[in-house]
Amino acid sequence: MRRLLIPLLLLCPAVAIAFDLSPREFNIYLSGGESPMNFHGHSVFRSIHFEVAGESKLAKRWLRADAGASVAYSDIRQARSWFGYRYGDPDDWVRGVSSVFFVRRHWDRTYVELGTGPMWSNRRVPAATSRFNMDSQLSLGLEVFGASRVPVRVGYRFSHISNGGLTGRNPGLNVHSLFVGTRAMRLR
Repeated sequence: MRRLLIPLLLLCPAVAIAFDLSPREFNIYLSGGESPMNFHGHSVFRSIHFEVAGESKLAKRWLRADAGASVAYSDIRQARSWFGYRYGDPDDWVRGVSSVFFVRRHWDRTYVELGTGPMWSNRRVPAATSRFNMDSQLSLGLEVFGASRVPVRVGYRFSHISNGGLTGRNPGLNVHSLFVGTRAMRLR
């Protein structure tokens, strides 16, 4: 029971922001990134993100920021074994879906985003750990052509993927990604 308490406590602020959200735009992003080589191997992520961003009274009051939620589908290439490539095991292809609740603070054309949420995959990520993880993200972005109908957003995202100690093994992954995206539709 204690193992479930930490992820639930981490989700409480995100859920409060999500219920308070007034959607403003629907965005689509593509990203690619990888984790550094470690004892458990190397992981490569290719993802598509669908995001609803808008205004939250709670985030605006406390952080002077916008808020939102995104759902991402990721193709993950990682070592098949817990021991990485030590015994010649091949790569494994894994599919994962994550949902992240975030706050985003803007300055002129730049922004910083912080978010977290659950991730589920068809195989364990990393190998021999857990299919359920938490995906915590920090993004730094730049908006180009901000005044146009289709602004382009580019940036860097750091993701920490970990099961939070829900299983016996919890090495976690640190994924460094680059992303590009645009507003697909205004919602109001």
